[in-house]
Amino acid sequence: MDDIKVDKYTAALKLIEILLEKGKINQATYTNIVKHTNSHISQAA
Repeated sequence: MDDIKVDKYTAALKLIEILLEKGKINQATYTNIVKHTNSHISQAA
């Protein structure tokens, strides 16, 4: 079976989306995390 490689940021965002869907975090928290992640990725490029 082939190994699946997933970027750690992509995996973290997917897990955070799941938490949002399950009601474990609110929309504002999700939005702040995504904004922070996007700015972090932009600076790294």
